[in-house]
Amino acid sequence: MAAVKKAEPRKKAGAELPNDRGLFRYAQFVGEQKIEELLKLGEELRGVNLQQVSSARVGGGVAEMLQSVIPMEQELGLDVSWDVITGDHHFFMFTKTLHNFLQGKPGALDIIGSKMYWDTNRTNYKLVNERADVIIIHDPQPAGLITYAPAEARERQKWVWRCHIQLDTELCLMMDFLKPLIELYDAAIFSSRICTPRWRTAPFVILPYIDPLSDKNRRLTEREVRAVLNKYGIEDPAKKPLITLVSRFDPFKGHVYAVNAFMEVRKNLPCQLLLVGGTASDDPENQIIFGQLTEKVKGLPDVHLINLPPYNHLDINAFQWASNIILQPSLKEGFGLAVTEGMWKAKPVIGGNAGGIASQIADGYNGFLVTPGERGVAEMAERLTHLLLHPTLAGVIGTRARESVRERFLITRGVWDELMLIKGMLQNSL
Repeated sequence: MAAVKKAEPRKKAGAELPNDRGLFRYAQFVGEQKIEELLKLGEELRGVNLQQVSSARVGGGVAEMLQSVIPMEQELGLDVSWDVITGDHHFFMFTKTLHNFLQGKPGALDIIGSKMYWDTNRTNYKLVNERADVIIIHDPQPAGLITYAPAEARERQKWVWRCHIQLDTELCLMMDFLKPLIELYDAAIFSSRICTPRWRTAPFVILPYIDPLSDKNRRLTEREVRAVLNKYGIEDPAKKPLITLVSRFDPFKGHVYAVNAFMEVRKNLPCQLLLVGGTASDDPENQIIFGQLTEKVKGLPDVHLINLPPYNHLDINAFQWASNIILQPSLKEGFGLAVTEGMWKAKPVIGGNAGGIASQIADGYNGFLVTPGERGVAEMAERLTHLLLHPTLAGVIGTRARESVRERFLITRGVWDELMLIKGMLQNSL
């Protein structure tokens, strides 16, 4: 196992990285001192071999976070790799079912599916870097890899499981499947305290984050935004306010409740609703939910339903900048990066009071929380109506929302938290 190095005297970081390059590009958001501290921490971990393992290269919040965090950790001096497991359609159908069960959907796993899970993880073990000092496994799909690591490798390595979903520890019938597996890990990372179960594995909360310089979140010009709206036939939000829900098409994201609330609001106020999401290779349920929503909104005026490829980040960005209000009425949510994205664009966000959404929104201050599910439709409609009728209030809440993200949910803070955890593990102080 690589030892954590003692930081040596160094030149002024600004002399090594000009202020318009590398990590110092983020100083405009968090200040130069934060960047200096991050560079110093990177020096202490220089050469540490870190492997990240997930189930998708594109599509979904995990992939988006890793696309930004891997280059940043490499720039800080770590030897970082990112590997993605592969499996057939049946494997990903099984793991999506497992995800749904872990979030509280009733049901039980079938024996054939369980065997497929273990067989696929065994086949994918060849991806594991046994020379790595730390291995971070994301979500349940590749969690079984640890069971195939030889004892000699396990003695030298630290394995971390990172959970990006909201575990329903009270209603979930799958804890007997997951709990003994995760307790093989040295540590487990959760996206909020509400998602943290009482297991023997050392738990840590690292709030997710966005990259403000990515195509998904950088500031766009009015011309760029207008071009995207025109491409999809969306009316000018200045004339007809735009309410937007950005999410993969998933049964826990609350699309139907958003439509029902919108229909109530539109009876009295002119507005339009945009439901936009993307596909991911590890989520075969996307097309099923999209088909159901297509039937739901058929014939409804001012409703736009768009299923984008996973690389259309600029279009998503433009939709969010153009929107008057962002919705995320999730029933379950590990964190909800679409909430963070909307807040970063200084938009008032109405989110379901579930999982990590409540870690971001202080109800009535920088956004609104509503009861998840059918009971929250009336609340959602009331909040939408109030914000549409009081645009000045919407602007104030949006300003507070952006500042909240700047303070707590940018990638520089997320990488700092992850590297501090790695440092503590390698020093055996955790």
